[in-house]
Amino acid sequence: MYLHKMTSVQAEAVLKQDPIIVIPTGSTEQHGPQCALGTDFLVPQHLADRISGKNNVIVTPAIPFGVCPYHMSFAGSIDIGYEGLYMLMSGITRSLMHHGARRFLVINGHGGNNPALDKVALDVYHAGGIMAGIDWWSVVGQIDERFANGGHGDILETSAMMAVDESCVDLSLSRDMAPVHPTAEIKAQYIQMVNFKGGLIRLARDTKELATNGWFGPGDPRESTKEFGQDMLDVCVEFISEFIEEYRKL
Repeated sequence: MYLHKMTSVQAEAVLKQDPIIVIPTGSTEQHGPQCALGTDFLVPQHLADRISGKNNVIVTPAIPFGVCPYHMSFAGSIDIGYEGLYMLMSGITRSLMHHGARRFLVINGHGGNNPALDKVALDVYHAGGIMAGIDWWSVVGQIDERFANGGHGDILETSAMMAVDESCVDLSLSRDMAPVHPTAEIKAQYIQMVNFKGGLIRLARDTKELATNGWFGPGDPRESTKEFGQDMLDVCVEFISEFIEEYRKL
């Protein structure tokens, strides 16, 4: 079921049945020169669509904006900041709790959103509800080693995007990762992360200073395929479906 396709009378009836409210959440930000700006919310939206037919599950419209100040050197990126996402998600959960909802599940497509989402989840908890969050790109690597160690805009996200909508990827625009190491001993490890003698250290800076072409990860996006992405999304859908059944017990 989709919240935005119901009438108010229909919503009143289903919200009394203790449904699980699924909120696809992401960001509009650069994903390298080859992958769409909307990757972080289009993939969660796709996953939510595939579970929308489950019993007593209501899917809200996707949240397409998130927290990505470090990507602002790349055209098209939109950052609403921690406060913006916190206010938006708080308004959604507070409103739906007013109408009777208690259980929320966020399918998240962007790691930078998590501090704001965690704060909202605690607010929901203190108000008598519960809110879980699934970072799909992390979970899929944890439960299936074929998809482990995904990066930003690398083969995993690019393949997933191809499976969702091939028109959102143009592999002919792909470029080398071209990491920039701050010093001879401090190596670029990931977006906002460096490696010093084997230890990982957070180092906040613009993405372009560590990854000139925007993407970062172990898998070159030029090797992306729709089939690899489809397999990945199938694993995610099965996992989320099983989690929802267990989540109903809380």
